[in-house]
Amino acid sequence: MPKPIRGFARAALASLALLVAAPGAQAQAWATREVCEPPRIAIHDEVFAPEGAAELARRAALIPNATGRFWRITAPTGGTSYLWGTMHSSNRSVLDLPQPVLDALHGASQVALEIDPTFPDRASHESFIRNNNVYRPSQSNFRFADLGLPGDIENNLRIRLESLGWPRESLDLLKFGTLAELLLFDPCEDFAAGVLPTQDSYIQTLAHIEGIPILPLEDSDRLSQKLNTPGNEDLARAIIGTYAIYLAPGATPEARATALGLYSEGRVGMMMVWDHAQVSAALGNEGPALYDRMTDYLVDERNADFVTAARDTLTQGDLFVAVGNFHLPGDKGMIELLRAEGFIVTRVPLPGEAP
Repeated sequence: MPKPIRGFARAALASLALLVAAPGAQAQAWATREVCEPPRIAIHDEVFAPEGAAELARRAALIPNATGRFWRITAPTGGTSYLWGTMHSSNRSVLDLPQPVLDALHGASQVALEIDPTFPDRASHESFIRNNNVYRPSQSNFRFADLGLPGDIENNLRIRLESLGWPRESLDLLKFGTLAELLLFDPCEDFAAGVLPTQDSYIQTLAHIEGIPILPLEDSDRLSQKLNTPGNEDLARAIIGTYAIYLAPGATPEARATALGLYSEGRVGMMMVWDHAQVSAALGNEGPALYDRMTDYLVDERNADFVTAARDTLTQGDLFVAVGNFHLPGDKGMIELLRAEGFIVTRVPLPGEAP
């Protein structure tokens, strides 16, 4: 039986699907090479319907630090570090890191990533291989339909599991943590999985080549442990429900090209409000609450934990921090949290970014 992906942060938020479901089409059929690899990266305003580009831009402008992917962090002691907002994609435009980012990476004493998916020793690797804690107990009478999620989510999830090598019926048998880990892997990465790295893995590879140690900001199995803990069923429902929307049919090359274009321009706030509008609308009346519950944990709570994990090293300086770009903006984003800790955080504009 296939094993779940080790760690979950590789696809968390900033998904490149950004779609509106189209009735009658088969889930996953949208994830073609033509959709996933648009020949030209550009922003197509028509994909922002029904809100429209102007309304989403207005909402984005209300988010602190909504523009910019690269930030300098100056500690009260004078040490300098850098914060880089990644996109969890292997698209070549995403892997083509700007020279100032590469310079900061190569000059770092440590590189901080959301997780370190490598194994520290043979024992930990063998423990992972032997781990069978992916299924519910044999006496469980759980059925996915019991979650009461709307629309075609259940069917889309069964199709996705089958495309990853799991039986369709495993949807009723997998623990929430296992299912969530599988969902956080972008279907467009199926074409390159195991061959091309996502940007986060590419940064880790560059650090490995340079001999720069990795500072993981959280344990690689954090999500699965959280969702498998009794009492967190509402969080599991929110994460599974929102990420299932990225599997629904309806994505277009224009939507994906726009997501890549917004990222290259550093318009992270625009990406956030667009994602919120599309996903929450697709979930119906309960959509906004489910989306907010998901981000409360996957973004806000983890932002605080990332800052705590990096604080001591940031005080010393020479740390390069690379986390998903949705972790940077907002009142509860890492930039504002670092400022509250006494760090000076200033944007480093990059060529091609919005002012």
